[in-house]
Amino acid sequence: MDFDRALIHIGEYGRFQMCVQLLACLPPILNGAHQLSHVFLAAVPEHRCFIDGCDGNGTTFHAPWAAYAMPDHSAEEAQCYLRDRNVTAPKGCAAEDFRNTSQRCDRWVYSDAEFKSTIVTEFNLVCKDDWLVSFSQAVFMVGVMIASVLFGHLSDRYGRRVCFLFIPPVFLFTSWATVFTTNYVQFTVMRFITAMGATALYQTSFVLAVELVGPSRRLISVVLFQLAFPIGETLLAVAAYMLPNWRHLSMALAAPILLLLPYYWLLPESLAWCIHNRMEDEAIAIINRAASWNNRPPVANLNRSHSCDKSCTDPCSHDPTQVPRNSSSLADLFKTARLRCRTFNMGFNWMVNAMVYYGLSLSVDTLGGTTFHSFGLLSLIELPGVLLAVITLQYVGRRISLSAFLLLAGIFCVIVPFIPEDEPWLSTTFVTVGKCFITASFAVIYLYSAEVFPTSHRNTAIGIGSMSARIGTIASPFIASDLGKVHPTMPMIVLGVLSLLAGGFTLALPETKGLRLPETIQEAENLGTPYYGSTEEERASLIEHSTYE
Repeated sequence: MDFDRALIHIGEYGRFQMCVQLLACLPPILNGAHQLSHVFLAAVPEHRCFIDGCDGNGTTFHAPWAAYAMPDHSAEEAQCYLRDRNVTAPKGCAAEDFRNTSQRCDRWVYSDAEFKSTIVTEFNLVCKDDWLVSFSQAVFMVGVMIASVLFGHLSDRYGRRVCFLFIPPVFLFTSWATVFTTNYVQFTVMRFITAMGATALYQTSFVLAVELVGPSRRLISVVLFQLAFPIGETLLAVAAYMLPNWRHLSMALAAPILLLLPYYWLLPESLAWCIHNRMEDEAIAIINRAASWNNRPPVANLNRSHSCDKSCTDPCSHDPTQVPRNSSSLADLFKTARLRCRTFNMGFNWMVNAMVYYGLSLSVDTLGGTTFHSFGLLSLIELPGVLLAVITLQYVGRRISLSAFLLLAGIFCVIVPFIPEDEPWLSTTFVTVGKCFITASFAVIYLYSAEVFPTSHRNTAIGIGSMSARIGTIASPFIASDLGKVHPTMPMIVLGVLSLLAGGFTLALPETKGLRLPETIQEAENLGTPYYGSTEEERASLIEHSTYE
């Protein structure tokens, strides 16, 4: 049974694949919204100490007595310290009632200019507890990291579709449970589980969609997927603007998950996975279902080509180098020197892509405007980046495209620290262009990873890449903030140098444009060698020799 022969029969991209692609776009939209919702759920508004005797339940942030009570020093002291009262006026609110000495406060008044309520204002995650805001997002990313590997391996062993049976209900439950959390620990735990659900569905739907289309149309799958993520981000910005209360926004994030509940019955299993695991009945059912939608004739079974030798006359016979069902292992990706290098190379690329992507997002603070407008603009900037990736992938290829985008992003990052401070618009332009290039790089690496690794280990490999990306994501805030305290130029230089290194390492990977997806470890090993033929040659041979009954 041969996957390429099956694709020839049903067509590389017909109505069936189009419907699957559209259904598969919902998980990345939801993932884009959930993964970056922390920007709004945990937004830190302006705040100052609560002044006993002056402030009440309805007190505004800009109360007249606030100027007298706040220390005239650093921003931290103005937010976390309160001047002592004179003994003669312990409840006074006039300027003469406050002394020059100060002490830490334990109650705050928050500005509601942008946000009516966030977890920061509700759980008082400011001053000595401000680190908990970043920690909560770090825990979320740990959930993404764990899900990337865990569910990637499970779907390689038990099928792509099975994830849509039990993950959506859990995803829905934890998302709704987040709305009703009453403390920081509950919120963080629910977000951790939500991250695992969102990531598992996002990753699995991507692999499922890619494995149903032929090489010449595979780019469409990646384009739709990469466009879906910034669409989710943009919709998040709109929802956050309309719902400035974090609990209401959480409800809006949870509601669309209901649409995922019937996915197990709507989506087919991966045809490539069924064929690889010699599940002929399931594969025939998928082929006939696709053939019906694509106006192709049904088949009873798929025979080997007539040019086959006697050892492959059995329709279910398979290459002895194939890994049997349920025997795929993470260790297989490290068994040979070539595969080890590719796995580490891809992992490093994923890490750098995520680190630079999120690092630039944190650095673009010169755009001005509200949080909603700036976030929405940064999300929309990603769209031309994806379209740029489409053009280069179509005409240049995977390896050169990925390398060029990483190198260009690195160059723009390295230049930023040397731009004069009196030219902020130029710095903003360079950072924005760098964000566009790193977005294009992200679009390429998803497709590239799916084409470099075999069907038997594809989801596992993408899971490793996604896990590596989370390492970069967790590290990016520390690079942007802590390194900036050492020297203002350090963040951009570090991000730029890492991007340049990744761009150089990419040139050691094989080109996969126009090649069929490898199905076994041996085929993946042969990528980039004369032993792996081009799609055009193999398709011509298949069309000439294959028969369908």
